[in-house]
Amino acid sequence: MAGKTKKKLTVTQMRSVIKFLIGVNIVLLIAVIVLSVLLAVSRSKSSKDAVSIIKPDGKYTVCLDPGHGGSDIGATGINNIHEKDGNLKLSLKVAKLLKKNGVKVVMTRDDDSTVSSEERATIANDCDADLYLALHRNYAANPEACGVEAWIYSSGSEKNHAIAETILSNLEKVGISDNRGVRTGTQFDSDNDYIVIKQTNMTSLIIEMGFISNEKDVELYDDNMDDYAAAIANGIIEWLNEYQ
Repeated sequence: MAGKTKKKLTVTQMRSVIKFLIGVNIVLLIAVIVLSVLLAVSRSKSSKDAVSIIKPDGKYTVCLDPGHGGSDIGATGINNIHEKDGNLKLSLKVAKLLKKNGVKVVMTRDDDSTVSSEERATIANDCDADLYLALHRNYAANPEACGVEAWIYSSGSEKNHAIAETILSNLEKVGISDNRGVRTGTQFDSDNDYIVIKQTNMTSLIIEMGFISNEKDVELYDDNMDDYAAAIANGIIEWLNEYQ
């Protein structure tokens, strides 16, 4: 057989090939840049939405109670921060997430108002809430005291323990200095109860979101507030789906 004739590329063809390769490289470079940007945005979003929200099965009502307010500033922590302000800020974030997922939310206050403990309980009872949750921050003379804890009825039921443990567990996944667990009664009398728990007709609890007197707890609270709100909202919806 006769040998095959080898074809040589002309200068014009070579230039066309080079232009094509350059074009391919530019397209690939653009693709890499776009992918990098998308990954960065994805990482940023996943960091903010670290705790996912579960859709509730039905229509529920939750009464959220930002502790203190108005003339009652609550505890005063490091850097002269007032407990009432953080309580409201976090509660509003939790409320927004719950509403977004179909839960009716009634707030005992949505601004810097003074509301008595008895009035808070009445608000929860009047709206026939499925759950009452008060958000507070702890204080101790010892600046080393730290951690998150929950307070429930002195003779708390399984449902009462479940919501407290679920929320604490979710907060722990976000990051807290210490899980101080579920406590019954009050700080001064385990056989008595806080007014807002004693006078409400539904499952009720108070979450103490760390110590306002502890530098690490304050830092965690400020840095993780969005994720804390998601963890609390997620815990509430999990509990509503299982126990209501």
